[in-house]
Amino acid sequence: MVNCDKCGKDEYMPFRCKYCGGYFCSEHRLPEMHECTGQYSYSRSTTGQTGFRPTGYSYTPRPRRTLFWFSQTELRELAIGLVVILAIPLVSYWSRVLLSPVIFGAYFLMFGLAFILHEVAHKFMAQRLGYWAEFRINKQGLMLTLLSLISPLKIIAPGAVMIGGLMNWDDYGKVSIAGPATNIGMGLFYFAVYLITGSPLVAALALAGMNINASLALFNLLPFGVFDGAKVMKWSRAAWGAAVLAAGLLFIFSM
Repeated sequence: MVNCDKCGKDEYMPFRCKYCGGYFCSEHRLPEMHECTGQYSYSRSTTGQTGFRPTGYSYTPRPRRTLFWFSQTELRELAIGLVVILAIPLVSYWSRVLLSPVIFGAYFLMFGLAFILHEVAHKFMAQRLGYWAEFRINKQGLMLTLLSLISPLKIIAPGAVMIGGLMNWDDYGKVSIAGPATNIGMGLFYFAVYLITGSPLVAALALAGMNINASLALFNLLPFGVFDGAKVMKWSRAAWGAAVLAAGLLFIFSM
């Protein structure tokens, strides 16, 4: 949740003023309703006066948290999404838990990190560009993820990062590519570990980490629907192609 900069009301999807950059509820979303301090003026047809006139309220804008912050609601929903996501390897490979608890624990950690860092990358990029951004559970996606527990086709989509404010396609593309790019970067890290390690166990875990992250990147780069790939392709076909190529090579090598 984000608090309205005028009245303090909690808003699930706040309105962002393009003049002053503040976030407001539906009641105070218009510049004249929140005593906009940005480059804004309007005409009063009844008086012929131009410019902003105070409404009588005493209001001092609060400093905005523009980078790298989480609300309690978001942390709760990220935790729910993570629990649902981690149920997939637990259900799929439960027989291996007792046989190799340490190995399974490492796999469990890599699986969770791939999901969390993917979503956080979307969020941080949006916040860096000046937008409100928080992860929210999606009921349909959550149900599909739960159904995949008993299906051979695994779908990892319990929720997504919601972004407030009007975005241009350049910003949209940067936010959309951030998640898959983070998974590709993690895959390259595991690839480096695989090349330098002298331990067969560590090498096997590195390959598993590559496979997890490459699979998640390729899934999200599908170029249609609500997937990141559709937005990235509309923004830059070259960036989409490069990301698919990198994720595809990591996936093939991990197999």
